[in-house]
Amino acid sequence: MIPADADEDVLTSEEIMEKYKVTLGQFRHWTEMQGFPEGWPTGPGRTLVRDAQEVDDWLRETLPVHWAQGQASDNPHGLPEGSPEDLLSLPDLCELEAKVLGRDEPVPRATLRGYLSKGTMPQPDRIPGDGKRPEVSERMWFRRTAYEWVNRPRPTMRRQKKTDAAPAGAGSQPAEPAGSPAEQSSRLDVDGIAAKYGVIRPTASAWTRTEGFPTAGGSDYDAAKVDAWVRSERRRTWEKAQRRSTTPASSPSAHDPKTGAGKQSAASAGSRRKKHVELALDQIGPRYGSPVDTGINWAQTKEKREDGRVVRPAFPRPLRTNPRKWDQGEVDAWVEQARPHVWAAFKGTGPVLLNPLPEGDPRDLLDVDDFAEAWGNATRGEPLERGTVLSYHSRGQIPFADRTPDDGKTPRVLSYHWYRETVYDVITSRRGPGNFEPKQRV
Repeated sequence: MIPADADEDVLTSEEIMEKYKVTLGQFRHWTEMQGFPEGWPTGPGRTLVRDAQEVDDWLRETLPVHWAQGQASDNPHGLPEGSPEDLLSLPDLCELEAKVLGRDEPVPRATLRGYLSKGTMPQPDRIPGDGKRPEVSERMWFRRTAYEWVNRPRPTMRRQKKTDAAPAGAGSQPAEPAGSPAEQSSRLDVDGIAAKYGVIRPTASAWTRTEGFPTAGGSDYDAAKVDAWVRSERRRTWEKAQRRSTTPASSPSAHDPKTGAGKQSAASAGSRRKKHVELALDQIGPRYGSPVDTGINWAQTKEKREDGRVVRPAFPRPLRTNPRKWDQGEVDAWVEQARPHVWAAFKGTGPVLLNPLPEGDPRDLLDVDDFAEAWGNATRGEPLERGTVLSYHSRGQIPFADRTPDDGKTPRVLSYHWYRETVYDVITSRRGPGNFEPKQRV
């Protein structure tokens, strides 16, 4: 997913390395550093991309030398302007070097003297008693010489200690062991936020970039502050999380065929069986406003269990096999339980989803895998195969992608993407070739 507020461009890992002129090893080190922008998968092969502006801002703050290597400017650090022939002293160079390194204090003169002795810094253009004008009383460098040197490529930059320092206020206290009870109870990372509030990881990640969201302390967040934010800004999500946390795992489930709605479905199915209305294989899909192929696929559905619980009921057995005929009441009961959105459209009662659709900006961009995950989880409790969504797309059974590669729009996409609102319109509307409006019953 590409957040709606993503800046004008996204970059793959390879493009980041190329832009800032670093090796794979250096880039991998960046990804382990505090605050480096998170990526999200998109495009063919689920290529990991990052917001280009976030990467640039992080480098400017954290590794200004590498940031400068990615700028199309002769003076990326904003060094003072002046004539190339201006003469600068060693203290002047100490200040320039500090500015390029992002330091508040000038680099010690002893450091630059060491560079001079090792030959890693250009020798002065002027020295006392050289007979040139104006006369100088100390070693001096032309501005052009100094600027060429401070803007030099710096491939390793191993001494960026400022970026590896502990968060402010950490002092000398030992770090809390990962996974300790205290940390689990008071801190949440992005994955923890997603799990706690029942949203997908891209949604949780987008929250962290929203104005007003609690400030990160390293790579995680204060759980109490996050909860207060979700309660205020994402009220429905917070309420669902509260209900989920207070519902005993052993309580009757509406999707458990042995309890709750399952008993009601079984009872209703029993009453329907008395009518002995039969359906042929090619009549199943059309009965519910779906293609014939949909009914054929339903008939091949097998039971699936997780942790001893039925999460996908098997399609009813046929009453006879030559030709195959199904009891209409049993099929109705199965569709009502396993395909509630189809049943709701069939009965004209509106969309019914097994799981609520994740919250997010309507203009977020979702790729085919996001589409398949949202659609499948909402309608049957597990993601659809990405090939299924691609087939629907190729046959025109869902809207053509809102964004395509190289369409000239921003942010750049590497594969077909749909706006979140387009995806949710499809999920909550009547299924059928080219018809995305709610079914009208007469």
